[in-house]
Amino acid sequence: MAPQLTRRSFLATGAALCASAWTAPIARAAGAPAVCVFSKHFQHLDYAQLAATGRQVGLDGIDLTVREGGHVLPENVAENLPKAVEALRAQGLSVPMITTNLKSGKDPDAETILMAASEQGIGHFRIGGHKYSGEGDPIAEAEGFAQDLRSLAELAGQYNMTAGYHNHSGSNNFGAPLWDLLRVLDEIDSPHLGSNFDVGHATVEGPYGDWPITARALAPRVKMLAVKDFEFERGRPRWCTLGEGMVDLSGFFAIFREHGFAGPVSIHFENSEFNRADDASKVEQLAEAVKRVRRELRKAGYE
Repeated sequence: MAPQLTRRSFLATGAALCASAWTAPIARAAGAPAVCVFSKHFQHLDYAQLAATGRQVGLDGIDLTVREGGHVLPENVAENLPKAVEALRAQGLSVPMITTNLKSGKDPDAETILMAASEQGIGHFRIGGHKYSGEGDPIAEAEGFAQDLRSLAELAGQYNMTAGYHNHSGSNNFGAPLWDLLRVLDEIDSPHLGSNFDVGHATVEGPYGDWPITARALAPRVKMLAVKDFEFERGRPRWCTLGEGMVDLSGFFAIFREHGFAGPVSIHFENSEFNRADDASKVEQLAEAVKRVRRELRKAGYE
């Protein structure tokens, strides 16, 4: 078993890991946002460790959690978000987006979070999800969700930011079938609100003929992209590294590119073996996984 690392030994190991695990950032088109990783998967790492790990495995940026239990807690966002961003940028990493649990512009922490993010030059934020009751009229319930999303779009506009709604597969999730999300986004019609399109969850919900239709319909509203992969196992998704499952990233991105999509892209590793990078072997495995994801992104035409 690989030895567990303390904070000091973790950081000291960085130089040795760089020789074997570090991947130089891949050249992107001018102005293209960075390819980042969802920081939830490295929740056990502090800001310095998160930055060192991101640098070691060759990421461009971090999709930073600013929510309950996240890397930055909402009640401490004014103080701690600048610290997190400073640590990441010191390692050459950008923070093109944050992930929040905000559902409405009237949420108590909404303005504080967006003000802090805007001051750090962060342009995109992912918002929290809504759920149907499972008993009422979905159309009527979606109208209620629209009121919340409209208030977030208005607040995002005040801070020159863009909110992205993340589609999750599964029972009673608003946005799972995507047509309901499109209906609401079209109704609100704000440049400050769109889709944080998750290609994995979209494929779970429509693996045969549905995903190309919904992707084309929603493409003009896609502002951010979450990439992950899976295979069905006994009727349920088993998550894996992008390129190992059934997600057609090239097909998705070809559709989005036609409508001018430019990112940001957030890498998600739902497969549990990459959810802890607190020893050298895990960092090396993560580096290989990042390399594979970036190859898939290049094939899809993003990088």
